[in-house]
This record gives sequence, C-alpha cells and structure tokens, in this order.
Amino acid sequence: MTDTPPEPPSPAESPAPQTPAAETHAPQTPAHGPDVFTFPPVIFAIFLIMGYITDRGFPVAIGAPVLRQIAGGALIGLGVALAGWAVARFRKAKTHLDVRKPATALVTDGPYRFTRNPMYVAASLLYAGIAVIFGKIFMLAFLIPCLLLIDIFIIRREESYLDALFGEPYREFRRNIRRWL
Repeated sequence: MTDTPPEPPSPAESPAPQTPAAETHAPQTPAHGPDVFTFPPVIFAIFLIMGYITDRGFPVAIGAPVLRQIAGGALIGLGVALAGWAVARFRKAKTHLDVRKPATALVTDGPYRFTRNPMYVAASLLYAGIAVIFGKIFMLAFLIPCLLLIDIFIIRREESYLDALFGEPYREFRRNIRRWL
C-alpha cells in the first residue's frame, strides 16, 4: 500500500488572509446582495417628489430666502462631502456601492467610524438641503417617513445580510458604531 499525500485545502477551506482593521473581506460573496426592493436613492427621490407635489397644493414658505439659501447650501455641501468620502472608502475597498449587489468587503474606516450609514446620512442632508433652499415645508416633512422606510426596509435588511456574511467583525462594528449618528 502506498501513502498518497493529502490534497491541499480548497480555496473555500483555506484560512482567510489577515486584512487591515479598516476593511474585512467577505469569505464567500453570495451571488446577490441583501433582499431590498429598490435602489435607496429612488426612495429619497419619490418622497422628495411627493413633498414637492404636496407643497404645490398647500404652499407654505419657510424662512427668509437668503437664510434658506445659506442653510440649504450648507446642508447640501455637507451631504456632498460626506457622500464623496463614503464612496471613496467603498472604491478603495473594491466593494459595490449598489446595495442590491453583493458586498465584498466590510468598510469600517473613514466616515464609517462615526456612522454605519454615512451614505444615507449624506442623502438625508442633500434632501433636507433641497427642501430648505426651496422653502418647502411639506417636502422637508416627507423626509421623516422616507427615513422610516429606509430604516425598516433597507437598512435592517442590509444589516441582516452583513451579519450573515461577515459574522463577528460586523457584529463588533454594529456594537461600536451607531446606525445613524
């Protein structure tokens, strides 16, 4: 009888290489992302449009135009800066921006040190900035149900997906970093 050497472990069985604390790569990336029903910016756009239409039917102006421009511009500027920072971290980690696609890395640095959802915070700032600039009170008020929908039907599904995909590194991230701010 001859002894045959054991076969090397398959890539799926091999231990994952150590990565920096700022990102953890998925051991096995599923073929799809979390089960969300649409691309989140679509939800923001729908509520923005619904608020605009409601404001057209019940026009109520808020604040002085100059103050609205300054405050709204500041909100938009913060939103753009935060979104750019978050997108840059995703690109560096080579993971998908589209929540409907599979995650390939868990990003925990950059703005992710302060919030688990900087892209949604950025979208909220952009939305609020637009509503303030145009002085649309109902448009601004529609941000509340928009965020509830995002939280319940997008973020919670993302969190469940990331927990299943990344396990303990994601659970530790979730314990240490707030969902919003």
